[in-house]
Formats: sequence, structure tokens, C-alpha cells
Amino acid sequence: MKKTAFSGKRDYMSVDENRYDFNFDTITTSAGNLSEAFWELTGELSKTFSIDKAVLILRKPEDDRLAAVSTWRQGQVRDGLTISLPCQSSLFEKVAEHGQVYTENFTGSFSGNLFEQRLLLDDSSRSFVVHPLKAEGRIVGFLGFSSEQPTAFTVMEEGALEELAAKFGSFILNTSER
Repeated sequence: MKKTAFSGKRDYMSVDENRYDFNFDTITTSAGNLSEAFWELTGELSKTFSIDKAVLILRKPEDDRLAAVSTWRQGQVRDGLTISLPCQSSLFEKVAEHGQVYTENFTGSFSGNLFEQRLLLDDSSRSFVVHPLKAEGRIVGFLGFSSEQPTAFTVMEEGALEELAAKFGSFILNTSER
């Protein structure tokens, strides 16, 4: 497992009346792999949202199970994860079933399993979001973000990152790393 600092500043995101647009082609071209693209996106999103911790979860095509593949925590990244997540009491599976963004502003009542909680939250987390990544009509993964700030991700419920999520979902589907 590789752990490195990642703090490259790049102009991928522009903000226009609460709409967040990414030049996703630039990110995927500069990123060497799927984890690096995730770190780039999270770094850019953390300039707008109060993100303290992030996780990239993929649905494995061979058995449809969920696996954590990369994490980001205040600019520190970890790659090489292949933690298979249990299906029992899974928040990510519930989000997949509904196919919609899930936000929570009170982390004390986390409705997922212990593995998901440890991946997504810190002791000081006060809010979090799980954003499904869709491609070709199915969910191929999730972005999970948490923050020490309450209501940090409410705007994501309103579709602020739908275009980004669709592009990232397509990127995942077309990446040979899966």
C-alpha cells in the first residue's frame, strides 16, 4: 500500500452560480491511473467544499461486490487498497438501491456497517455524503466525502455534481484497472 502527499494545484474547476464544472478530460489525461484521478478531483472539490476525508468505492465487475480502492485525508492519499466491503447493513448498497445522493448531517446515527464507517468518518466528522457513480445505466462506484462542518454537502443533494459523477462513472467503466 502506497501512502503519499498529494497537493498539486490545477485549474480544473470553475464555479458559476453554484454549478461546479470540471475539465474532466484534463484530469484524466494528467492522472496516471484511477486513484490519481480520484485524488485530483477530491483536491479540487476540497477547495469549494469542506472535505476532510474521502473514499473511492468501486463495484467489482466479476462478482458485483463493493471494494474500497483509494482514500484521501486532508491531502494525504492512500492507494493500493482492495478492501472488500460486507453487504450486510451496507449504506453503500442502500444508496445503490435508490441510486441517489445520500447526505447526513448527524454522523452519530451512521446507518452503514463498521467497515464503511471507518473508511468514511473520523471521530470529528459531522456530515458526510455518498455520491453514486453511474455509467451505462448502472452504478459502477461511489464517492464518499466527510467533513467536520455540519451541512457541508447539502448542495450535492441538489445535483451540483451530477455531470462530474457521470463523467467519472464512464471513466471507471472504461478504465482497465477494474
